[in-house]
Amino acid sequence: VPIELIWAWADEEIDSRPSYLASFVPRVMCGPHEDPCLARELLIRYGHDPEVRNSLQGNFSTEGWTGPMSRHYSRRLTWLLDLRNQETNPNVLAWLEEYSAVLENRIEIARQEEELRGF
Repeated sequence: VPIELIWAWADEEIDSRPSYLASFVPRVMCGPHEDPCLARELLIRYGHDPEVRNSLQGNFSTEGWTGPMSRHYSRRLTWLLDLRNQETNPNVLAWLEEYSAVLENRIEIARQEEELRGF
């Protein structure tokens, strides 16, 4: 699907479609110097809307892994912080900051749970 058609579709109902789109775009986030990815382009275009940022965060949080939860979230956080250090767009930066804070909280909770279980 040409990207222009996606944006035209989202713009037709600006109050609902961008956040809906954020809920299912591919969970790939690229840096500003990489080939464009739909998630970053979505944030650049609509990331001023907290609903879009929240929906994309929910999308990126739908995942699976093996091993300790704290390690998984720590790796994810490192990845986000690396992206943040390269980023210049304020909408993308806002999302990276918000999602980083969520992951920091998840890491703390996971570590407490792991400690209780003797990991």
